Amino acid sequence: MKRTLTAHRAFAICVAAFLIGSLAAPASAQFQPWEGASIVDDPEWRARFLGSYGFLSGAEPQIRADELALLREVVDLMKVNSRAAATMLQRKVGPDGSAALDFVLANLEFQNGNLDAAALAYGSAIEKFPDFRRAHKNLGLLRVQRGQFHTAAGHLSRAIELGDRDGRSFGLLGYCYVNQESWLAAEQAYRQAILQQPEIRDWILGLAQSLLAMEKHRDAVALFATLIDQDPEDVTAWKLQANAYLGLDRPRDAAVNLETLRMLGKADPASLVLLGDIYMNEGLYEMASDTYLAVVAGDEDGKQFSAAYRGAELLVQTGSWKAARKLLDTIASRYGTSLGPDVELEVLTLEAKVARAEGRQAEAASLLESIVERDGTRGGALLELAAYHRGRGESEKALLLIERAQRLDAWEYRALLDAAQVRVEERDYDRAAALLRQALQLRNEPRVERFLARVEQAIRS
Repeated sequence: MKRTLTAHRAFAICVAAFLIGSLAAPASAQFQPWEGASIVDDPEWRARFLGSYGFLSGAEPQIRADELALLREVVDLMKVNSRAAATMLQRKVGPDGSAALDFVLANLEFQNGNLDAAALAYGSAIEKFPDFRRAHKNLGLLRVQRGQFHTAAGHLSRAIELGDRDGRSFGLLGYCYVNQESWLAAEQAYRQAILQQPEIRDWILGLAQSLLAMEKHRDAVALFATLIDQDPEDVTAWKLQANAYLGLDRPRDAAVNLETLRMLGKADPASLVLLGDIYMNEGLYEMASDTYLAVVAGDEDGKQFSAAYRGAELLVQTGSWKAARKLLDTIASRYGTSLGPDVELEVLTLEAKVARAEGRQAEAASLLESIVERDGTRGGALLELAAYHRGRGESEKALLLIERAQRLDAWEYRALLDAAQVRVEERDYDRAAALLRQALQLRNEPRVERFLARVEQAIRS
C-alpha cells in the first residue's frame, strides 16, 4: 500500500499549522519609547535634554533657547503627571514650534497610550526635521505595535540609515520583514540585531524562522537547537525545529520533537495531528492511531472532529482496519450528538467500509442500505454497497448502484473504474475497455492506462 503522505506534504501541513502562528511579536516591553520617571530623574539625561548641546548633534534638531524654560517645566511635571505634561505641551506646539517640542509631546502621548496623537506628533517632528533619527525610530516602534509593518520598516530603516545602531531597531525591522515575507531582508536585519543584543531570544528565533522560510533547513535546525539548549521547554523552538527536520527529509527526528512536546504536556492539536501524519507516512499505523486518539481525548471544545475524521480516512486507505475501527468508535462517542446529517453519513460510510473489510458483511450491508435510503446521492455509500454485492456475485445489483453513482459528478470517475472492473470479472472486455476510455477522458492516470492496455490485450487474445 502506498504511503498516504510524503515528507513534503507533511512539511507543508506543518508550516501551515505552526509557522504563521509562531510569528509572535517580541515582548511588549520592546515597544516602550520612554523609560519613565527613572530617566527623568537622571542628572545626565536632564543635562542632555535641556543642556546647551540639546538633542543628538546632526541627527536631531537643537532646542531653541526660548523653549528651554518650557521644557524644564515639562520635565518636572512628567515625574508626577505625564498626562498633564502632555496637555501643557499641546498648548505650545504648533507650526512655529521646534521639532524637539513635537518629539517630546509624541513621547508623552505614546507613553499615555494615545497612539494616534503620538503618530501625528512624530510625523510633525519629522516634517520639520526630516533627518530626526529618534523620531523615525519611535514612529517605527509605534507602527510595529499597530501592525503597520510596511510603514514601520520605512521609519526603522531610515533611523538606521541615520546612524541608529540599537539592536532593538534591527530586531524589529527584521520582524517587519518577516510579516511582509521578505525573508532575505529579515535574515540580514536579525543578524545585525543579534550582533548588538545576542542575549535577546526573539532575534535568534526570528533569524531561525527566516532561514526556515528560505528552506535553509540545516542552519535553521542548528539555531533551534541553540534555543532548545537554552530553554528545553520552548514550545515554538521544538515545533519549528520539527519543520526544519521535515524539510531535510528527516521525519523521525521531527517525530522526536513532537513526542517531546507531548511528554512535556505542551503538544497542541496541530502538533498531534502532524505527529500522526508522520507516523502514517512511516507506516507506523498503530502509533498514528494512538496519536489521533489523543487528539480526540484532548478535544474539550469539540473542534477537532475534522482532524480526527481525516485520520480515520487515512487509516482506512491503508487498510488499518482495527485501528480505524477504534478511532471511528471514539469519534462516534465523542462527536456523535453534535454531527450534522451529512457528516454523520460520512462517518457511517467509513464504518461500513471497515465492517465489510473485517468480514462483518451483514452489518456493513445494513449500514450502507440505511445511508442510501436516507440520501441517495451518497456516492461513496453507493459504491461501497455495490462492492458488497459484487462480493456476493450479484453483478447486476452492483452495476445498478454503480450507475447511480456515475450520475454524480464527484463520483463519475471512480464509478467508471468500478464498472470496468465488474465487466472484466464478467469477461466483457469490450465494455470494460469503453468504460476505461471514458474514465481517461475525465482524468489521465498511468495506472488506468495500464489497466486499459491489459484489457485490450485480453480482447486481442
